[in-house]
Amino acid sequence: MTELPNKINHIQVKAFGKESGELTQPGHFAYQYTSQSPVSLTMNPQEEPYNHGALHPIFSQNLPEGYVRRYISEKLRRHVNVNDMYLLALQQNNGIGHLSYASKIEKTDVGQLSLNEILNWKGKENLFHQLLERYYLNGLVSGVQPKVLVNAVNDTAKPSIGRSLLQQEDFIIKTYDDEFPLLTVNEYVCMEAARACDLAPSQCWLSDDLKTFITERFDEVDGKRLGIEDFTVLMGKQGDEKYHSSYEMLMKATYVFTKSDVQLKRMYKYIVFNCLIGNGDAHLKNFSVQYEESRKDIILTPPYDITHTLIYDTIDNKMALKLNGAKLFPDKKQLIKLGKSYNVDKPEIIIEEIAETIRDYLAISDEVKIIDGLKDSILSSVYCGTSEKYSTKSYVHDKKKKFD
Repeated sequence: MTELPNKINHIQVKAFGKESGELTQPGHFAYQYTSQSPVSLTMNPQEEPYNHGALHPIFSQNLPEGYVRRYISEKLRRHVNVNDMYLLALQQNNGIGHLSYASKIEKTDVGQLSLNEILNWKGKENLFHQLLERYYLNGLVSGVQPKVLVNAVNDTAKPSIGRSLLQQEDFIIKTYDDEFPLLTVNEYVCMEAARACDLAPSQCWLSDDLKTFITERFDEVDGKRLGIEDFTVLMGKQGDEKYHSSYEMLMKATYVFTKSDVQLKRMYKYIVFNCLIGNGDAHLKNFSVQYEESRKDIILTPPYDITHTLIYDTIDNKMALKLNGAKLFPDKKQLIKLGKSYNVDKPEIIIEEIAETIRDYLAISDEVKIIDGLKDSILSSVYCGTSEKYSTKSYVHDKKKKFD
């Protein structure tokens, strides 16, 4: 194992590769600007430090939760004190977005892989566990689902979006646990459905053994790193508050930060798609904006982390955020009301076009057939979302959210 410091209480932060400031934890978390390079749309440079009882939202947005956090803590607990500061320092310059972190942790070079090797893996050992063992000190990804950032060459026939073939890049590798079997296939189907609906998600792949879902990171375009901020950051919330909002507030915040009717309509399409596809985990962290250093144009990122959650018995069938004061999946009238409330042109046509495209995609998808009942479950969700009558499907209060 690489020799690691026992504790991290001081991190130097860069934004877009330029010195920005210093993050310390003398008791509380304090961020002191040392230049005029802002770290967030919500934290402009100032003389006084930004003090927080918890890690500032912009710094915590990429911290892993669940399985990966437990893995790292278990792996390092005899050697170091693994806390939020330590996990942040481990990201170094590999985290999603425009920020990089320098501390007493030294960068470790790891070998480059072939994407085909991962997709065609036939070994007896669990591939994800091997990748996590190899790459957990090389950049972290937010979320509860088991995932890891891996450096590889795209040597497949499916080209990366915005990059040249055979260009070295980072990919996000995901797997599943016993509670959510074939979640990889589920996500692949939903992401390809989003692509069919012209929502332009990042390129993605599904391994031959179905155990691995791969997607390219969307914060690097033509060699340039983009600023990425999810809506917990934009709304000043901590990660554990990602379910504490509404889709109305998501629309409002989109316009506040983008000042664009085009982006507002795009967010509306994202929300409609998530409702129709049956994604009950479309929370604040699963929507983000992106921008270049100039901040001239702030736009929504491609959609990501979309699954049809209604098929899993251990997850409640409520939505992640409220709509019209409730978390029950909406009917067509409620979706139209949301669009009209924010002056989206012809929301009823948007709903019907997305619904019809999802149906058309499911009719030709081979992957949707892999999970028994997935196609019918998604079609049922589409039917409820395009129905003129409010869905009477009951929802359970004591079931947990995805991966919690």
